[in-house]
Amino acid sequence: MKRWIPTILLVALWGVVLFILLTPESPNGHGFQHSRFVAMDQGGNGADRHESLFIAGWIFGSLLIACFVSLLLWGTKKKEHGLLFLVGGLIYEGIFGMLCFSYWKSLTDSNVAFIGPFPASVSWLLFGIWLIPAFFIGLYVFFYDRWIFPIESEQKFKMLVEQRSKN
Repeated sequence: MKRWIPTILLVALWGVVLFILLTPESPNGHGFQHSRFVAMDQGGNGADRHESLFIAGWIFGSLLIACFVSLLLWGTKKKEHGLLFLVGGLIYEGIFGMLCFSYWKSLTDSNVAFIGPFPASVSWLLFGIWLIPAFFIGLYVFFYDRWIFPIESEQKFKMLVEQRSKN
């Protein structure tokens, strides 16, 4: 993998963070005083509060996933090995996109869609975002000795350690 790709992704992440920090706050973005319970604030319409940052949040999350996958790819020795990481990254991006879409839809639609026992966005989070890292863990567990740290690299490392200990 090209060494400059993670750098470009990190610069893009900082650009999105800067955009988010410079975005003006929406009115009542932190809520307003509840009419009956003085110690509690109420949020009002979520679509109004999140409208200005929804796309930026989606871009930020997508860039984080791309950065994560590119750093995993950085450790692989051959381009062919990275195909499964790329497939996993695309699945991860797709699941995150569906999470964002279903959350946005729940803010703009009065009928909340359910997947199984949970609202759609919660289901995408629980059964997608939280479980997809197991795919990457599986790739590392099953292919570490062939892709990441092959026997040739281990032998070279042992040779370097022996040379270093002699000096």
